Amino acid sequence: MRILISNDDGIYSSNLHLLHAALLRAGHDVRAVAPAEQHSGAGCCLTVHGPILTRKVSLPHAEGGPFEGIAVSGTPADCVILALRGIMPDFKPDLVITGINFGPNAGQDVFFSGTVGAAIQAAMYGIPTMAVSHCAYSGLTAAHADLAARMATALDWNSLPVHRVYNLNLPDCPAEEIRGLKVCPHSTDWACLDSYERRFSPRGREYYWMIDPFQHFQLEDEGTDKSWLHRGWATLSPLKIDLNDKDTAKKLNENKLWEDIIS
Repeated sequence: MRILISNDDGIYSSNLHLLHAALLRAGHDVRAVAPAEQHSGAGCCLTVHGPILTRKVSLPHAEGGPFEGIAVSGTPADCVILALRGIMPDFKPDLVITGINFGPNAGQDVFFSGTVGAAIQAAMYGIPTMAVSHCAYSGLTAAHADLAARMATALDWNSLPVHRVYNLNLPDCPAEEIRGLKVCPHSTDWACLDSYERRFSPRGREYYWMIDPFQHFQLEDEGTDKSWLHRGWATLSPLKIDLNDKDTAKKLNENKLWEDIIS
């Protein structure tokens, strides 16, 4: 397969390099286009008020083996759009994989994740796409990357609906201890667990620092990605990019409220 990979942790991420190596070992034609710097939490953000710079990166001693890719000064979403529409006109990917992210993208994470945001861009073009995350901030191994690569390429993409992001999370455990894969919805427990600490600079300027940026899995949210990941299962959650709420729109039209406001 022709596979485009990107991420939000940046072109120098060891997780990206391990995924790149795993896909090459499996015999795929792989191209990497990723941010020049860390862009976690960027969501679908695009660069609209400035130039986007690109440069080739060659890392002969990257983790997993030699790595080559293109570094982009913009966001993860910029990377995928540029790869599809600009800097690689002769490369038409059969599949786009984003990640492997440092940390989970489960539950409410999907709304601000740069990993998922980059995948959404490919899904908008109707290209099969999978966002991959590891529920730890270190410790990803070649075995994890091989597992993710096999999961992404084993799907019969021709039989699956397009305009979806297939969101894969690997639990925080050794690859050989992963209990299996659960296809499940992402959690809709919207409790925001982030908090901010008020601080002052040496010159007395007030600022705030996020002190709990990583969510905790809620065991009571049964049957969702959070609960299965906590139990040592990998999870796959298909996410639609169509945000329309047709039922509510129908209800609003039936109320005919607007007739009294606009006549």
